[in-house]
Amino acid sequence: MALMAHSSAGWEIRPHSRNDRAAIERVFLDCHTELPWRTEPGPDLNTLRYALKYSSVLVAHEKDAGVIGFIVFLTERCYVSHLFVDMNWRFCGVARGLLDVGRTLSSGPLQVDLDTQNTGALAAYAAMGWTETVSGGPNLGIQWRLTGP
Repeated sequence: MALMAHSSAGWEIRPHSRNDRAAIERVFLDCHTELPWRTEPGPDLNTLRYALKYSSVLVAHEKDAGVIGFIVFLTERCYVSHLFVDMNWRFCGVARGLLDVGRTLSSGPLQVDLDTQNTGALAAYAAMGWTETVSGGPNLGIQWRLTGP
């Protein structure tokens, strides 16, 4: 069941299934290589695996490429714990689509914490209208807390 489709780019957003978990982990680990300040993916991968079991999860899926992105969020808290898009599918509206559907399913504007070193993600969120709400977030000096439009 597609919750959103981008017909010209060929991808759709849908709830994840157990069959998507290996592909979600692949996207996560591929993207993790772009985060050199997070040296060992093991703890972050364990956090993702836990979140996949107990949170809302959507995937962006393209029929030939498979899972090209995903979002993990807590609908009641309006909080995004994970958002990753395959490097080959960036700038195709995937992150925006995942966030739009996540916001629709949540009870208010979404929030996310970003590592302060992740300036590329900060620029992407800012371009989508997200604003910094708490300097440093819950991990002062390490993360920013952003709130979506």
